[in-house]
Amino acid sequence: MGGLLCVHVFVSHVTGYAAHLALTVYDHQYLHGIYFLTVPMFFLLGSVFSGAMSERRAIQNKPPVYIHILLFLSLSFAGLSVVGTWGFFGMFGKPLHDFHGYTLLCILAFACGSQNALFTNYSNSIIRTTHLTGLTTDLGIGLAKYFIGKKQSEKKINRIRIELICTFILGSIVGAYLFPAFEFYAFLIPCAISLTVGWGLFVSRKKLQLQQASHNFSRSQK
Repeated sequence: MGGLLCVHVFVSHVTGYAAHLALTVYDHQYLHGIYFLTVPMFFLLGSVFSGAMSERRAIQNKPPVYIHILLFLSLSFAGLSVVGTWGFFGMFGKPLHDFHGYTLLCILAFACGSQNALFTNYSNSIIRTTHLTGLTTDLGIGLAKYFIGKKQSEKKINRIRIELICTFILGSIVGAYLFPAFEFYAFLIPCAISLTVGWGLFVSRKKLQLQQASHNFSRSQK
């Protein structure tokens, strides 16, 4: 929502960018087509970055640690807020027209890709944070399995999917009010959320490790 209200362009709508790219090729607007190609590439690079951080731990037979990615996202949003307030990206809400606005869009696309890959990996592909298309499809399949296939295991997962869709809509509504009011300062909100979630995951991981260590110690004493 912040990217849409800031530069009037959807950030994570990769499907839409592919369609626009095809139209620019058809109209021989090749330079304009580069824009529709590179923004999804930054989304992809963000996903690669997030996946690489997790995969590196997996190769070492270590559990994934997500606080590094979320800390990076938090710092990115904080940087956007500060630099945007200084006027680097131009006037808030002005349609995309120059390199500075394009830079903002690419940074947001990278952040969206990183975030989406992180939670997709963390939840085994149940949670997707940046778009509803896949989530709605999964919900439709899950509802069919629950009502027709009588698979009770889908009940909890479907509830999570419905909650995610409602939360996505609620977050968009909140953003629609906050970004016009606070402009670039509003990016401090996802900054704080990313930091809070990262710290929560870090603390829960440490508690789990302590419990496992305590359990292993107790077993060794028997």
